[in-house]
Amino acid sequence: MKILKTALLALIFPAVAHAAEAGDPAATEVWTPVPPVVAVPAETGIPSDAVVLFDGKNLDAWESEKGGPAAWSVADGVLTIQPGAGGIRTKRGFADCQLHVEWRSPAEATSEGQGRGNSGVYLQGRYEVQILDSFNNPTYANGQAASLYKQSAPQVNACRAPGGWQTYDIVFTAPRFNGDGSLRSPAVVTVLHNGVLVQDHVALGGPTAWIGHPLYERHPFRQALGLQEHGNPVSFRNIWIRELNTRPLLNGRDLAGWYPFLEKRERGQDPEGIFRVEDGVLHISGAELGYLATEESFANYHLRAEFKWGEKRYPPREQWRRDSGILYHFPLGEPDQVWPKSIECQVQEEDCGDIWCVAGATLESANESKQEWGMKHVLRTANFENPRGEWNTIEIVCRDGEIEHWVNGRLVNSGRESTVRAGRILLQSEGAEVFYRNIVLTPY
Repeated sequence: MKILKTALLALIFPAVAHAAEAGDPAATEVWTPVPPVVAVPAETGIPSDAVVLFDGKNLDAWESEKGGPAAWSVADGVLTIQPGAGGIRTKRGFADCQLHVEWRSPAEATSEGQGRGNSGVYLQGRYEVQILDSFNNPTYANGQAASLYKQSAPQVNACRAPGGWQTYDIVFTAPRFNGDGSLRSPAVVTVLHNGVLVQDHVALGGPTAWIGHPLYERHPFRQALGLQEHGNPVSFRNIWIRELNTRPLLNGRDLAGWYPFLEKRERGQDPEGIFRVEDGVLHISGAELGYLATEESFANYHLRAEFKWGEKRYPPREQWRRDSGILYHFPLGEPDQVWPKSIECQVQEEDCGDIWCVAGATLESANESKQEWGMKHVLRTANFENPRGEWNTIEIVCRDGEIEHWVNGRLVNSGRESTVRAGRILLQSEGAEVFYRNIVLTPY
């Protein structure tokens, strides 16, 4: 057996196998990349990279599931459902995540079955981890506490007596979809209930369905987390979430990982500060034509960026609609120029989400298209841009030659068979002041 293993090592990793046979322990040491440090204070247990959704003080991170203020009560550090007020959801969206929730059913059990301490955690607003008082309370197994409602019963019942605090620690991988809307990979959920593993990497069949079987439908990648109102005054505390598999492309402090290119200057030169970070936000003045580009190349991802317009415009475009753009799939071997080979997600007043095939790049699309400026221009289906001065969210999904453009949660454009499928990501300076923030990339 040892001879066989050595032979396989030599065949697959000849250098490593040689070093291992020579007795070199460094052959199997990996030094980079160095994992980032996440502090976990003993007094709170909340990781330093977590987003705190409820700390006992207010509902600033939440809104009603129908929009408007969240109408649940906050008292003595505890959030409690107001029966009849409807569910609540987070104001920001999440995809792959680690979620910590502490909950408590009413101390006095006045009903039975599904009527006792019923609520739910809705991942992406549609995939439910059931909350229920399942202490000495028979009900259907795939509807008890810590079930993936109507899809997967928990391995064990770890429920504490009513009136006591309980914890859910949930690890969620969001589903991915193909360009035609078909499922690329399912949602996957792991749940620890009071520290006990009860759902172990379970693949969901689709969104939660009360009647019938679940069925996937394509939806935006980052979606709000929801807490259900089911007629019972269930309470919550200490809710936090960590985004997983994400990579912020802007660190909020400087332009590390990016380089400027301006039409009349050498790569890396930006003496006028066309691109600068201020209070965690990237400010692009627009005074010179060019772009800010990532040093690194990327492929198959979901890119999320928020932008809003400033007031300034510059010659010769001072009377034009405000214009910028997110260019992507700019191949590493291509030269910097205005504008380089790439696919553009148009960021322009009234045209957000249009596709431009720049400098010889091409793709196919079912949407209306035309030739302009020597490039293929694919028109978005509708305008969902917010009024000037408000933040907008652009999402770009790329996978194996397919692309999608989403504007403020609405799919507005798509293409397939792109001739460029990997490369750098660029943010344009094109005669108008624009601000970007929260630029985050997730493998897709």
